[in-house]
Amino acid sequence: MAGPYLSQVMHMRPSPFCLALGLAVIVAAPRALRAQEGTVGGVVLVEVSRAPLADAHVAVAGTTLRTVTDARGRFVLTGLSGAEVALDVRRIGYRPATVTARVGDADVRIALGERVIALDAVVVTGTPGEVQQRTLGNAVGRIDASSVTEIAPVRNFQDLLNGRAGGVVVMLTSGNVGTGSRLRVRGTSSLSLSNQPLLYVDGVRVNNAVAAGPITQGFGSRAISRINDVNPEDIESVEIIKGPAAATLYGTEASNGVIQIITKRGGGGAAQWNLRVKQGASFLADPQGRFWVNYQIDTVNGSPTQGQPITLDIVEREDALGTPIFRTGQLQEYDLNVAGGTDQFRYFVGGGLNTSEGADRANDLRRYNTRANVTVTPSARASMALNVGYVTGRTNLPCEAGCGGRLWSTLFADPRKLAVPGRRGFHSGLPEEYDLLNQFWQDLDRFTVGVQARHQPVPWFSHRLNLGTDLTREQDVAFTPRVDSLVNVGPWGSDPLGFKSVNDRAIDITTVDYAATANVDLAPRWRSNTSVGGQFYRSSTAFVFAQGSVFPAPGLTAVTATTTGRLNGEDLVEERSLGFFVQQQVGWDDRRFLTIGLRSDDHSAFGTNFDRVYYPKVSASWVISEEPFWSVRSIDALRLRAAYGQSGLQPATFAALRTYTPVTGPLDSAAVTPQFIGNPDLGPERGKEIELGFDAELLNGRLGVDFTYYHKRTADAILEREIAPSIGFSGFQPFNAGEVVNKGIELALRGRPYTTEPVSVDLSLSLATNSNKILDLIPDSAIAGEFQSAGTALRHQVGYPVGAWFEQRIVSADYDPVTGRAINVMCDDGQGGVVACSSAPNVYLGRTTPSLEGAFSATVTLQRRLRLYALVDFKRGYRKLDGNTRVRCAIFVRCRENFYEQEFDPRRIAGIESNLTLIDYLIDDAGFTKLREVSASYTLPDRLAGAFGVSRATVSVAGRNLATWTKFGGLEPESMWLGGDRAGHSVWEQDHMPQLTSWVFTVNLSF
Repeated sequence: MAGPYLSQVMHMRPSPFCLALGLAVIVAAPRALRAQEGTVGGVVLVEVSRAPLADAHVAVAGTTLRTVTDARGRFVLTGLSGAEVALDVRRIGYRPATVTARVGDADVRIALGERVIALDAVVVTGTPGEVQQRTLGNAVGRIDASSVTEIAPVRNFQDLLNGRAGGVVVMLTSGNVGTGSRLRVRGTSSLSLSNQPLLYVDGVRVNNAVAAGPITQGFGSRAISRINDVNPEDIESVEIIKGPAAATLYGTEASNGVIQIITKRGGGGAAQWNLRVKQGASFLADPQGRFWVNYQIDTVNGSPTQGQPITLDIVEREDALGTPIFRTGQLQEYDLNVAGGTDQFRYFVGGGLNTSEGADRANDLRRYNTRANVTVTPSARASMALNVGYVTGRTNLPCEAGCGGRLWSTLFADPRKLAVPGRRGFHSGLPEEYDLLNQFWQDLDRFTVGVQARHQPVPWFSHRLNLGTDLTREQDVAFTPRVDSLVNVGPWGSDPLGFKSVNDRAIDITTVDYAATANVDLAPRWRSNTSVGGQFYRSSTAFVFAQGSVFPAPGLTAVTATTTGRLNGEDLVEERSLGFFVQQQVGWDDRRFLTIGLRSDDHSAFGTNFDRVYYPKVSASWVISEEPFWSVRSIDALRLRAAYGQSGLQPATFAALRTYTPVTGPLDSAAVTPQFIGNPDLGPERGKEIELGFDAELLNGRLGVDFTYYHKRTADAILEREIAPSIGFSGFQPFNAGEVVNKGIELALRGRPYTTEPVSVDLSLSLATNSNKILDLIPDSAIAGEFQSAGTALRHQVGYPVGAWFEQRIVSADYDPVTGRAINVMCDDGQGGVVACSSAPNVYLGRTTPSLEGAFSATVTLQRRLRLYALVDFKRGYRKLDGNTRVRCAIFVRCRENFYEQEFDPRRIAGIESNLTLIDYLIDDAGFTKLREVSASYTLPDRLAGAFGVSRATVSVAGRNLATWTKFGGLEPESMWLGGDRAGHSVWEQDHMPQLTSWVFTVNLSF
């Protein structure tokens, strides 16, 4: 039964909606817009190989008339006047070109030389309007998504980000399909608030919730991330600004960085259709080799091994029985889009279907998506764009991370239960019982629409307005049907009597964004760019919740049919922000640029006594290689840049307010009681960042270097202090007091060591470091105290990283062969010596986010048709808790260490025997290196493609997650809780599906 919010958009269907919209605007376009007399046409080619260059932007200089080349590199511009026009041609990764063409010429040939830095690439993120990258004093990360999806096995947006943007750490949570990740941009800055970057799609702020979906996992964890709702096939490019130095214009909420998704636009000319079909498989690689053999003592009377250790390899045994625990899941994806138009009217309309199965039989995803982007340019001075996206579908999730499931029952299989009829050695329920009784799913409907209007009434003045909304409707369901045959069978007890919870959530985000820019030539060599603008954002989350247990009879599914434990609730949370900015940029000779700016913000979450907040910025950019004195022949281009800026992060929605909760008073009267004290002086956390760097092109365009150093300080970090109950409120009060610093470097190397017409080689290497430290906390502030039941705590402590691991550390122990136990156990005393562990302090063991991450990729192109590609990425310098070993060894006693102690390090045995009081052996090095992606793609010759009735055809085979190198002793270094009680700053892996290996065969046709 759909909730009231979900039902608002259930009538929408993807294909009829967007396709009808696209076709309607195409048909309705005036004939005059599609058949103007003044035209210029031609082809854009790669300079060396002479290969056609798709997705190149061709514009008429000084106007808003522009188009994009098709798959064959062709373009057509119409509606031109005069005898000649200047064409400005740009493409990411290529040198821009400006050529003069005669109006009426239909065979203009333009060659772009490849380059490894893009100083003249157009940037829209963090700026009042479109600007060339050379004018910016800060780094902007860019991902050419349309090129990546051509060769890489990208399944979702987090795959597109991972390993392709230095300083952006994608922390995956599970290998189950449909699950999400956390993102960290330049480290962890907040002690108590979200550390996620903002997310925009075509200038519209959208829902970036990191943890959504039904509570399928233990400790309140939710597995789905909203960042993966955008189809990678619809994305043209991604721009990333990584901190306050670049995010000032976004103000409050932007100190963790901003990610902007720019979707595809239509080009000029006839309709160009593109069909991409993917077929593949996902599976858990080598399950027999990666799952442990479990041990126990045989307790069967009369057994030859009674009283002796017995073993069970449950994965191998189930395979031998013909009942494999994990499956090979099928992957299918179909994407069809059409793009075309004229200079006055361009369109892109597409739709897709994605069905994926996980290795767990309870895990699958079925998702439909559609998109329609239309741009109308009625004159050279005005344009309007409409961007519409819609996604719908269902994600089925298995039990994971504490709630049970086939993975839990497999990991902790008990050899003694081989003697229990019908249990087959599984720790708890049988896999098929979990599939029947534990059903979790999320139904999603998400609609995003944005309108961008641009107007240039006079040559020196332009302004633009962005309006948009993002509507997310989620229905999260946890359901256990009534199955009488399983009542009191095995571990189930009364659970099979039934249970259901339904949570309908409606998340609405509204964007209003205006900016105006005046460009004035102050002198022949000086140019002024003055911008003013403002943004209004509103976000609201409404939910209705209901749950109940015990169905009176099988076959009932509604919460209203349950008989006990009925609960329900409703709530609404709303936030608003309003900000204004002014920015002045001065350019000298188009190679020296100085920018200063100021933003003022107010936010509904600020305390009543807190006034508006102001964020300044200043930056400089100098393309020194274009100076007349430059004579370094080995360096073709060099830009120096520097930036300083501030932005913020608002408090939690109700943190500043004094709140009360309803209760039943005397004589059953309605009453309220104090809930939270609030803080009327509460303001935002304030991020302050310095960024220094350079971009260089060397060796005749064969090597590009991007280098950035950043130093980000977060002041007024929000903490909590305990309050005296005597004032009428209990608990903690939020206040601004903490201070955190993040600093590091980001280095990107891109090279073309060998380029000829038959063969070219492209290499890239990215490295990013992060040093994170707490500078200030007041003594009575609360620290993070997670995992107390496990005998450890994550701690905020001055001089150490945010949410670091602190625990007693065993430094020495001996093994006693008589008792079979560890003796003489000594721990680190925190001062360079040792002390008995019973009196040892907790010492720093490590951080919970990587201090070093990077990636290396290589692409080899042969005869312009065959491309071979590989990507290796790595993360280093962090630790996470191995929850699987914790449960197997210290709780269920199933490890070899429990029975053959003499084979292992006595320090490890001491930890296992400590009853979870000494657990440093569980906080393991989680660094890893992965062979993330490989692919081979081949473009058929034009004559052969034409025989099939298409203009271009490409086939490819690609693999993902093919190998892992790690010291981590657990099941998977790349998994953890997402949301819930054990999320926070922690990294805890327990009962999570490892990352799946996949192989995909793709056919891409253009016609």
